Amino acid sequence: MNKKFFFLTGLPRTGNTLLSSILNQNKDIITTNYSILAPLLHSIDKQREEITFKNFPLDKSLDNVLKNTFNNFYENFDCKFIIDRGPWGTTPHLNLLKKIFKDIRIIVLRRPFLEVLASFVRVYKPKDIVKSVDEWFFDEHNIIKMNAYVYNNMREEKNIKFHIVEYDNLVKNTKNEIINIYNFLDIPKFEHYYNNLNQFSISNQKYNDIVYGENINYHKIRTDKIKRENYNYKEVLPQSVIDKYKHIDKELYNIK
Repeated sequence: MNKKFFFLTGLPRTGNTLLSSILNQNKDIITTNYSILAPLLHSIDKQREEITFKNFPLDKSLDNVLKNTFNNFYENFDCKFIIDRGPWGTTPHLNLLKKIFKDIRIIVLRRPFLEVLASFVRVYKPKDIVKSVDEWFFDEHNIIKMNAYVYNNMREEKNIKFHIVEYDNLVKNTKNEIINIYNFLDIPKFEHYYNNLNQFSISNQKYNDIVYGENINYHKIRTDKIKRENYNYKEVLPQSVIDKYKHIDKELYNIK
């Protein structure tokens, strides 16, 4: 089956797992876990920097590998549409997509940054919140830092289609947001349900969150109904963290 590929990116704790679980009710769609495909493509492309490649640079051959990686990676997935979730907003990954696809459509999830940090703290319960938050944000290879690039790059990229989904809209006006996503992707509509949801899985494979530590339910969603958890980030984050990172929304999202 010939598949069409779309992409999902944005900061974690912005509704990725909830959105994926809903979209995957449609048997024609598989919205993936946080995929290894983006770093895999990047590692393949970096072979150009190796001395053996420079010695005999078969660029077209390596490009063939890149172009066929998506189909090979998802060959056993029985669906029409793949929405690959990953750090597609970084400049290197966007450049790779442009080598492979002519029509690139990326769903971008967005949530106030201090709420993202508070959500991390509520899940991980670190002993030293200030230290942990700094590590999450300043580590170049951390999932927060990696996925933050998209918000700036989407203002620069003219030939890539982006669709922003605000977290509040996703949890408060879910059906409307799902319709907007189908319109953006330009694929046939599907009647989704929004109560009694399933936990995210693909072909009976589920996230193994034990790798993050005991009692960490990083990808667990509320299944009975979609409801925004009401908590104040000011009650979760120390004031020093709030003062240090309160400017991020303006930098990332151009929101005052």
